[in-house]
Parts: sequence; structure tokens; C-alpha cells
Amino acid sequence: MKHFLSGVLALVLTAALSCPARAGASAQIIRAFVYDGTLYTYMSIDGTEKPVTKAEVKIGSQTFAASGRLETVRQAGSPVTCLLLVDNSNSMPAFRQEAEDFAESLAQSGGENSRFILAAFGDTFAITGEDVPAEELAEAVKSLPLDENVTRLHTAIDQAIDYFESVPREGNELRCLVVLSDGVQYDPNGGIPYEELLKKVEQSDVMLHSVGLGDDIQALESLGKLAGASGGLHQVLDGALSPQGAGAALADASGNLFVTGFDLSGGAFSGGTGKAAVTLASGGELLCRAETEVELPEQEETAESAPDRSLPDAGHTASGVQPEEAATAAESSRSAAAVWIIPAAALGAALFILILAVLLRRRRRRRKTVPASVEESALTGIYMRLEPLRGELAAGQGTDLELREELLIGSSPACGIVFASGGIEPQHARVLLSGGTVCLEDLGGGTLVNGIPVTAPAALRSGDEISVGEAAFRLKF
Repeated sequence: MKHFLSGVLALVLTAALSCPARAGASAQIIRAFVYDGTLYTYMSIDGTEKPVTKAEVKIGSQTFAASGRLETVRQAGSPVTCLLLVDNSNSMPAFRQEAEDFAESLAQSGGENSRFILAAFGDTFAITGEDVPAEELAEAVKSLPLDENVTRLHTAIDQAIDYFESVPREGNELRCLVVLSDGVQYDPNGGIPYEELLKKVEQSDVMLHSVGLGDDIQALESLGKLAGASGGLHQVLDGALSPQGAGAALADASGNLFVTGFDLSGGAFSGGTGKAAVTLASGGELLCRAETEVELPEQEETAESAPDRSLPDAGHTASGVQPEEAATAAESSRSAAAVWIIPAAALGAALFILILAVLLRRRRRRRKTVPASVEESALTGIYMRLEPLRGELAAGQGTDLELREELLIGSSPACGIVFASGGIEPQHARVLLSGGTVCLEDLGGGTLVNGIPVTAPAALRSGDEISVGEAAFRLKF
């Protein structure tokens, strides 16, 4: 045993000292804002395929769990409003067709929850259409004269942000300002200083994207820097990138962001700007942390409004809401040191392994091992939304579900999904987790998925139509 432990220690140290530091998952908060007592965050997440089963935000000394799922803008059906700001100057006619094609592609790729506003700028900033139907956006761009001599680009972006912030928000609406221009700024009056605009773009809850035209490299780089400060996408239609491709890519840039909300009710804030630190975890493993500055409301905590700290956790990809466990932000902070593997930490890890191996050897005969499948199911689960299509749900049957090991479907009140319609057995079918995959199994009552009989456990996709007896429904997860 002594030689074995020495070998383990040597191997760990050798591997740690011979390998460069390795980064784990990463997250970036693109936009964050408080609306109606809820902090909404829009994030990009990279470097992990693991499901996020827990999300919480720390503001000062206060910690708040996610009040819903962590899912993409498209999965959540979150509203997205795009203000397309088109350069109306006399340097733009050569790019008219590209502008129209881009507008058409953006409208087609945006999805049913997208809303479009059209604005133009030259000497002045002007809204030309406050609620333009997607199918009419390209035609509306085509009608712009493109004949102005002055191009107050920076002033127009400043005023477009002010316009967005002056109109009522629709829930957790993601607001995108899309600038279509050759990037040339010509303002005889000077306009807003660039550095001041850069700071405003960075701090606003409006996400700025830019689409550049022409070959003025310096002007386009300046425009791209503004988009980058907002976490937005900067694209240049230079022949290699088509207007159609740019429109689709921009829609994806917004639609693929992960969004979730944190209920701040019960928290105490004095207003002003504060730092919000979001922690994401998978089961008991820290994935990553991200920070941002956010405008906070003025509110005092009361006993009646103090939040329940056992709010559900968030999930993305295949995982959904998890029950909150007793973990705290301090625990997450301690785990944050594991994100980077460095030689100094490797020494501590090796000593820990050495001590742990000795303890395990002493206790292995007394220890009762819990099967991995049980441990996994205790940590993770999948949030599901029940969407009835036909038939009648039993009284008290909710539409928010959580799959841990299985959900029985039937007419028995003991089932997780209970229908009162005819032709349904007490235990008709079941939804279960098998190797991380959501499956449906018929229990003898006769079950269809998308019209096809289920004869063996079948993998389910979110939105598949499930038929049992006279009832039909979908599970969104």
C-alpha cells in the first residue's frame, strides 16, 4: 500500500507540473437588468456540455437562487425587439440591395417572438416605423431615400439607446440595436464624444450589433468596437459574408444566449449600481462564475417579503429545475479555485489524495456504498412543462413537472401526470431517465409518439406529441 500511494503521488505531481494550466467552463453576462423585482441575465456559456443544475446570484452579502430555468432565448420564447438603425446618407445608395437583403434575412430568422422597429439617421435620428411586420421590413428599408449629406452616427446611436430606454419594457424583453452603416461619422457639430458613447453602450441594457458596409477599415473598426463593448456581434459585408448570412448569424447571436431570472423580493438595496456575481454549477460541481454591474432598485427587506432561499435551481440543455440544497455562495467561492489547474494547487491535491486513500482503506469495510445512479438522481433532474393538446387533466394536475427517475402517466391520482379522460389506464405509461436520455415506455395501455405506437422504451425530444387513450399532450424540456 505504501509503494502504491507513493506512485500515485508521483504520478499526480508529474502530470500537474508537466501540463499547462487548463481553463474550464466560462460564462459571460452580456446584458443584465432589473424589471419588476427580478434580475434578468443574458449570458453566453462555453467550454462545457454538462447541464447547469444550479444558478444563483450574489449581490453584496445577499444571495438569490434562480427563479426559473436557465435556457436559451429561443427555448424560453423570450421577446426580442430589434431596432434596425439604417444609415440614410448619400454614401449608402451603392449598398441599397445589400441593406434590403440583410433586413429580409434578419426578419425571416428572428422567429415569432421578434418585433422590429425601423429608424434612419443622417442629419437627424428618426423612427420611421415603430412596429414593422417582419414581412414588410425589407420593403420599408427600400423606401429610405439615402440622400443626406450629414452623418451623425454617434449621436444617432446615443439617441437610439435613449429611445429604447424611454419606452415600456415587455417583461424580460431583450433589446437589440442593429446599426447598418459604412461606419463613417460626419458631424459638423461634434456630437457625443466617442469615449463617452463607448461607456454608455457598455452600461446600457440595450445590446448593440453592427453590420458594416464599404471599405473604410478605420471607420468599420470604430463601429465594431462599439458593438464589442456591448457584447454584440460586428459583421462586415465584404463579399465573403453575404447579407443573408449576416442576418441569420445576428438572429442566432441573440437567440442562443442563455436567459434566467433571479427574484430579488425580500432583498435590501439602496439603489444605484451594484455588482452581481452569478455562479453556475452542475450537481455539486462548480462550472463557472461571471460578474457584471447592474442598476439596483431601492427596497427594504421585511419579514413578510423575505425570499424563500429554497427556490428551484436553473437548468440548460437536457436539465431543468432542481430543488435548492443548503449550498451557499461561500461554498461556490471556495470551489472557484478549481477552475484553473496550476502546479501549486497540484501539490495540495496530491496530499489530499494521499490522506483520502488512507482513510478509505481504513473505512472501506464499514462504508455502505450508494449506487452511482441513486447519487446522480438525487443531484439532478429535468424540469418539464406539460402542454395538453386533447383530453382533460385531472383536478389539481399542474403543468410544471420535474423528472428525477420516472413520471407515471395514467388516471390514478398516484401518477405524476394524471388525466381524467377516457381510455386511460391507472398506470398507462411512464417517462423515465435512461443514461441521461428522456425516454417514454408504454405500460400496456397503448401509447403513441407523433402518431407512432411505442413498443419499446423510446427516446423523447422536447415537443413530441404523446397520445394516451383519448388524451394527447406535449412535454417541453
